[in-house]
Amino acid sequence: MPDRPRPPFLGGPWMMTLLFAVISVTLLGLWAARALTAPLSSFAKAAENFSLNSAAAPLPERGPEEIRSVARALNRMRQRITGLIDDRTKMLAAISHDLRTPITRMRLRSEFIEDETHRSRMLDDLDQMRSMLESVLSFLRNGRRLEAMTLADIASTLQLITDQFADIGRKVAYDGPAHAMATVRPDDLHRAVTNLVENAVRFGAEAVIRLRVSADQLTIDVEDDGPGISDAQKQNVLEPFVRGDEARNMDEAAGFGLGLSITNAIATAHGGTLSLHDRQPHGLVVRMRLPIHQNSGRAAA
Repeated sequence: MPDRPRPPFLGGPWMMTLLFAVISVTLLGLWAARALTAPLSSFAKAAENFSLNSAAAPLPERGPEEIRSVARALNRMRQRITGLIDDRTKMLAAISHDLRTPITRMRLRSEFIEDETHRSRMLDDLDQMRSMLESVLSFLRNGRRLEAMTLADIASTLQLITDQFADIGRKVAYDGPAHAMATVRPDDLHRAVTNLVENAVRFGAEAVIRLRVSADQLTIDVEDDGPGISDAQKQNVLEPFVRGDEARNMDEAAGFGLGLSITNAIATAHGGTLSLHDRQPHGLVVRMRLPIHQNSGRAAA
């Protein structure tokens, strides 16, 4: 019998078996890696969207035992943090409630002060104390009760704020489209822009609310012609109880450094940002950028 030719090096049966084994191991490795990294991705997403809202769903406890243990630990940690914040808010609310009674008694007694100057100063101090208590409580409770996301006309909201300030004699103008729909928390947004306009008319003679809408986000600018804020202070004033330069704090009773902090928290809760910019030739521009499309719905401008 004539000798048969040997099969080629790359075409032998053992080579096909090896190739099949490599492909199988690769696919199995990809599947295992995906099974392991999927829970980690959900952990990262949950950390980015961490909220003290009790309605938020807990992390799913699935996957290998080690992954389930991490998920349980993170869920317990969130419960403990939520409990600590609740206890702090309740304690401060109780203190505030208890302080209102002596403040009211002091106001009544101050009415009997014969010296008009001293009586006026005493009443102003008491009003400042009460306003401080209400501002602190408002700041603490802001992140605890999240308003539902609904489709709203942002332009109408800004025009309403403009009219409200015009009714009390403030020079506030609106510049933007007549209608602009987006999915937001309407009351929170109204409060945030109102805080910005209050600061603008407090430190400047007039203010302008500008609305610009693009395909995926809307931009709300609140401009004033006041003294502005230095670059070194722009980031610091977004922190609680931090006020701007002395030029913007001519009246110590004017504020407590919470307006921008509350507005920043509201913008962050919407998935947006808040930033401060210089206005030419002088003044400040507070810019709020919010995404138009939210997880709870779809909006068009």
